[in-house]
Amino acid sequence: MVYNICMIVDDIKIYDGNLLHDRFAYTFFRNKVLPIGNIIAFRSPMLVEAEGMIDQEDVLKNEFIYSDDAINFLWEVPGLDTFGAIAYQRLLNTMIANVLSSKYLNKPIEVDGDDLIVHAEHEQHGIIQPKGKCSVSITHVKNGAALGHTGINITAGRRAPSHAFSTKLSDEQTTQFMKDVVDLFYQTNDDIFVATTKIISK
Repeated sequence: MVYNICMIVDDIKIYDGNLLHDRFAYTFFRNKVLPIGNIIAFRSPMLVEAEGMIDQEDVLKNEFIYSDDAINFLWEVPGLDTFGAIAYQRLLNTMIANVLSSKYLNKPIEVDGDDLIVHAEHEQHGIIQPKGKCSVSITHVKNGAALGHTGINITAGRRAPSHAFSTKLSDEQTTQFMKDVVDLFYQTNDDIFVATTKIISK
């Protein structure tokens, strides 16, 4: 099935984490909210400080998320518990890594937990690094749905940590990459749903 729902949002000026604290799909999709889940994509800087954080590890370390320019994917999938949310996050991030690696960067990308590690030399803070993390990602469950965010650096910037990797995608590549991931989300979720309907019970 082709859903032809590509919600690329152009009026979110910065990702600060607050959008992920409550279910958001209805705000953007209204009566087009789907039982298999929904996803939005947008391009903006990222600045997530303590009040926007969901990851307890980041809060305890007093760390923040920063990127000068990033692609942001926010997804909502109903009916998942916390374990299922994390499993889904890692599945989606692996698929994102495969598309980014094979179609856009031509560089190997390792998925380490929920992180996308690009194995390529790059410079950050004046230091040549052999590899770098091009992503941030988090998920949690709220009011019966898994909510998740994956951000991909286009330009990490000087305030980003030393391990940050900038993909340096062009404007055209950025738009197409967002469309690719949105399509992949719906195709995958539809296929998973269909698989749940064909189990023979005896």
